[in-house]
Amino acid sequence: MADWWKNQWNGALDVLYPRWCAGCGRWDEDLCESCQAQFPRWRRVEKQLPYLTEVSADEGADTSPFPVGALAVYEGQAARAIVRWKNVRDRRLDRAFHSLLVRRPPLALPALRRPCVVVPAPSARKRVRDGRFVAGVIAEALSQVYEGQAAAILRRKAGWGSRGSRNLGALGRGRGGHAARLDTRGRKARGIAVADVNLRGIDVILVDDVVTTGATLAGASRAVKSRGGRVVGAFVLAAAKDPRVIHATGHTVT
Repeated sequence: MADWWKNQWNGALDVLYPRWCAGCGRWDEDLCESCQAQFPRWRRVEKQLPYLTEVSADEGADTSPFPVGALAVYEGQAARAIVRWKNVRDRRLDRAFHSLLVRRPPLALPALRRPCVVVPAPSARKRVRDGRFVAGVIAEALSQVYEGQAAAILRRKAGWGSRGSRNLGALGRGRGGHAARLDTRGRKARGIAVADVNLRGIDVILVDDVVTTGATLAGASRAVKSRGGRVVGAFVLAAAKDPRVIHATGHTVT
């Protein structure tokens, strides 16, 4: 009987509030099976994130301070689904992505000590107030997977992102619009602050919706460390292609 009422209620909602797949527009779906398949499994992407690259002093391989996992490449159906999710207040889409995240086999984090805290990247206050805090939904899902607690303790400092010293770090000191855009990301990352909490001895997992250069994750990691926390990993729904490769390809002379 309960299932019957649930089906009737859902049917009425579909009439009053029509839905379509966030990724492909398929009617009567929140996130269809085809679009869910664009987020198949966690893969390591930290090597393609310039702001998380630590250059070896002894000419060994460059390393990252912690592993970063992504479920998809930020393109096509996956990108469209994420963009729609970020720009609408849709509890059904929240549930669809939450369900997808908890069903994917977890990426191993050998350094993780439980209990841990899963911390979402900071978001604009208006986005949070409007119920479009997608990183918060991701944090809730992964706190379930890794048996931790989700805690939105990061925020953006007022006035950061428009000014700042020029420091491209691992990206080099190139000129032009490409370098300027990447430097803007770096300035925004340096504008991340953490709430007045004691994280000493606590392992932290960072989460965000999309990663491009790793600047936001790097800034979030610094903020967590400033309170004594230890970042053991990070997760995003999707990763953009390595900006260094895209930039180099776009300027290849043949």
